[in-house]
Amino acid sequence: MTVSSFTASLVNRILDPRLCPSCQHPLTGTHKFCPACYQRLLNVINPCRLCGLENHSNDDICAACLYDPPRWQAMIAPWQYRGLTRDLLLQLKFSESLYLAHSLVSTIAGHFDRSSNHPEALLPVPLHRNRLFERGFNQAFEITRILSSQLGIKLDYKTLTRIRDTEAQAGLSASKREKNILKAFECAPTNYRHVALVDDIITTGSTANEITKTLHRAGVETVEIWGLARVVKY
Repeated sequence: MTVSSFTASLVNRILDPRLCPSCQHPLTGTHKFCPACYQRLLNVINPCRLCGLENHSNDDICAACLYDPPRWQAMIAPWQYRGLTRDLLLQLKFSESLYLAHSLVSTIAGHFDRSSNHPEALLPVPLHRNRLFERGFNQAFEITRILSSQLGIKLDYKTLTRIRDTEAQAGLSASKREKNILKAFECAPTNYRHVALVDDIITTGSTANEITKTLHRAGVETVEIWGLARVVKY
């Protein structure tokens, strides 16, 4: 087998929807991951409706959010950002493994579909044009595009823009994240009253907080934060 034919065979194998994108085992039915890999995609246990972290109270809002609620009005981020979920999201973000987006989103789209009221539009967290040029794609846009198609909710990637090329958030403390992202976004005039901001990973919420402030100033009343995974501490 030549190198080119071997490469083509490998690509076809990876992209074949009948194979698990994690381990390449054959899939059955409409499942996007094999049973073994699916069990390794861990959900956040009893998540708080506002912060997405594990909630130990009997209410749908945790004690911390009741005392000091975030700016946004709801958060949905079903998976814990660790183990296989972390590995797959890092591949999607830094290894251009865009085929993973469809499998990941399709597996948990129901969590977002069950939200009480669908937002008017889905807004992906934007990259600055310099970062977009370097990376070649925005993983938040890819996730949003699939969610929009599967849930029948409008995708809007123009209303929200990143006007400042900030330092990467990874590795920064919570306070430095807030300072780093300050006034980094701009919202065009809009008639939206209810939107969902979509990203791959929710870490401290500093980016979501800054964008929510921007959207509220533009007249958006309800902002939901949608992510595939939430950074948790156990």
